[in-house]
Amino acid sequence: MRYFLGIDGGGTKTRCVLGDDNSVLGTGTGSGCSILRVGEACARDSLAGAIHEACVSAGVSPQHISRTCAGVTGAADDGIASLLQRLLIEVIGGAIEVIGDMEVALESAFAGGPGIVLIAGTGSIAYGRNAQGETARAGGWGRLISDEGSGHWIGVEALRASLRAYDARYNPRLLRKLMESLGVRSVHDLAVRVNSNAAQDFASLFPVVLAAAEAGDAIATDLLDRAGRELAVPVSAVAAQLFSGVEQVPVATHGGVLASGDRIAKAFAAEIRTLCPMAEVLDVAIDPALGALQRARREFGIWHRNAQ
Repeated sequence: MRYFLGIDGGGTKTRCVLGDDNSVLGTGTGSGCSILRVGEACARDSLAGAIHEACVSAGVSPQHISRTCAGVTGAADDGIASLLQRLLIEVIGGAIEVIGDMEVALESAFAGGPGIVLIAGTGSIAYGRNAQGETARAGGWGRLISDEGSGHWIGVEALRASLRAYDARYNPRLLRKLMESLGVRSVHDLAVRVNSNAAQDFASLFPVVLAAAEAGDAIATDLLDRAGRELAVPVSAVAAQLFSGVEQVPVATHGGVLASGDRIAKAFAAEIRTLCPMAEVLDVAIDPALGALQRARREFGIWHRNAQ
């Protein structure tokens, strides 16, 4: 019996799906395993825990796994991928492939076919493949310099816009809600809090902005519209690299930002139609962990045939 493992590893959550050639046998979850965000020790513990849970639920030893595909945030970098592979070798047997999380999301959305997937969660990135098998990416260069339209970006931009309103002698309700969420009592304390650690993640502020927009806050609604427009830019860039401009460009989306409500999704859809008229935004359910499992199965078959 052959067993395959698919892993979807993000900055806040890790999900494993273990199966045989045709069925899913077990699943496991853990905290984030992105080394850039949680560090090597936490990544190791998260991966080990999620894999153990999946194996226990399936009744399969980790050493009996034939092939694993792990799609992890940051693993498009060869150094990060190599480190994650070493961590996985300590836990499981068989062949191990570590790739970027956007690749397994694309696999889930389009299998081996052409299309572009936009991931918008804590970070954001667009990744695509054309009919010739060529791939390209745009965005996703890290929250300090990129990831426009992401949950972290929205949190930072909400703070920036609220403080500008405060400087203009307004007392925006959104600023008060952001301060409550961060546990500070004054604008001075807010400045100290947000500037104390350049690496901190402000995606936790995204629900605050959503709630403010639903209550009619002008700063929040404008920001969510802008986030949707920003997310269209990397998709358009990938489409320009991979597609001719006269063929249909299938686009699928994944992540909490676009799934959280209609406002960002509508702004994205309107902007992508302007930037790339041939784009068709599809209603496709994306499960990156299942995409990783599908790739593990397919790559095993390719390797096995080539080895004969």
